[in-house]
Amino acid sequence: MTTAMSGHILVVDDDKAFRVATRTLLRDAGLEVSLANSGAEGLVLLEKASFDLVLSDIVMTDLGGIDFLREAKRRQPELPVIMVTGFGSVETAVEAMRLGAADYLTKPCNNKELLIKIDHALDGRRKDREIVQLKEELQGVYSFGNIVSRSEIMKDVIDQIKQVAETDVSILVRGESGTGKELVARALHFNSGRRDAPFIPVNCSALPENLLESELFGYEKGAFTGAQKQRIGKFEEAYRGTIFLDEIGDIPQSVQVKLLRVLQEKSFSRIGGNEAVSVDARVVAATNRNLELMMRENDFREDLYYRLNVFPITLPSLRQRIEDLPLIAEHFLERYKELGGNVRKSLSPEVLSDMMMYSWPGNIRELQNLIKRAIIKTRGEVIERIELSAEQMEEQSSGPGLSADETVPPFREYLSGIVNNAEEKYIRLLLDTHKGNVNQVAKLMEVDRKTVYRKMADLKIDPDAYRS
Repeated sequence: MTTAMSGHILVVDDDKAFRVATRTLLRDAGLEVSLANSGAEGLVLLEKASFDLVLSDIVMTDLGGIDFLREAKRRQPELPVIMVTGFGSVETAVEAMRLGAADYLTKPCNNKELLIKIDHALDGRRKDREIVQLKEELQGVYSFGNIVSRSEIMKDVIDQIKQVAETDVSILVRGESGTGKELVARALHFNSGRRDAPFIPVNCSALPENLLESELFGYEKGAFTGAQKQRIGKFEEAYRGTIFLDEIGDIPQSVQVKLLRVLQEKSFSRIGGNEAVSVDARVVAATNRNLELMMRENDFREDLYYRLNVFPITLPSLRQRIEDLPLIAEHFLERYKELGGNVRKSLSPEVLSDMMMYSWPGNIRELQNLIKRAIIKTRGEVIERIELSAEQMEEQSSGPGLSADETVPPFREYLSGIVNNAEEKYIRLLLDTHKGNVNQVAKLMEVDRKTVYRKMADLKIDPDAYRS
């Protein structure tokens, strides 16, 4: 082979000499290799780790290759399996192909032929994954996959979205500004039966009282000066779809009354009109304000609150899910790479370390804006500086875990400790995400496998611990 391959291969064979020789050959080709000395052990490893391809002998003592193939394909139908036989039996090879084997070859194996067949099977596997990904993208711009997270607190949020998406109950999404409340609203819409109808967002804080009312409910011709023709409102635009009322805590009392009537009666009248207009739209509202306090101060209607708060979803701040930051940053680096000449840029360890310790008052929106700005300003491929708040950076500069009476270490030593800590968190996160697949970790970190293995050794990280 002229180019290095990537992937995790499971070799299943009761012949130790073949296993060892094949492992050496495949590792030299750039592949990660795990060995099983029997079909039974191979099935156990399939449950513990993620593999891109299996190379299995047909004739084995405890569990025959055909039985192993049958069970492996039952568990993972998309996993390519190449069968190897020492007897050249055409009948057995035909049976293996009928059961779903990707290919077969006979012992003694020609190394070049083996590598060609593996490369072909891995290429087919990659193309299958790309097709699946493309289908998912074509099903809708927004899905649960667009909420980038590995944290437990966000898993609970995603579970709530899944529970309520297919219902028509009103949702109140709560959270600080910039936490992604509209993203949740879109995920609710595009994973519901209303996905083919419009999703209509309305920023309730951006419009004065008179304009907000006409924006939501529309008006008849002549309803007021300048109303030269009839105009439908956002509730009518959202027919059979979803209307997202962002910053619901900012709407004035007069509009609250009319909105309550809409939720109760499922109809309304346009401004200046008497005709009842039926409402068929799911309502998702969002706020970063304390509505309970506003109710006590008579700034928000209690009856409207309970109509909206049928199913509450609370989004955590970015600092509450800081372990997600590397994943979210990677998502934005890929999403906005065209801002840097379509060059996929990466964050330096120092920058990532600063970001992991930052409090993110503006949450994900702040992160998104800073990533976009950094992509534009960075001429090379590695972002060495990001414009975090000077006040926040000043608070960070004292350093974590240091008090006034402690001996302050040299700057380079202190900085190295911060970087190592951030790097360890990042590597462990990637290992956990990709179930110990070192090849995938190296690809995402944009370094070779040897570098990853060296870093893991320095940080005392065992990748096998993440393969269960």
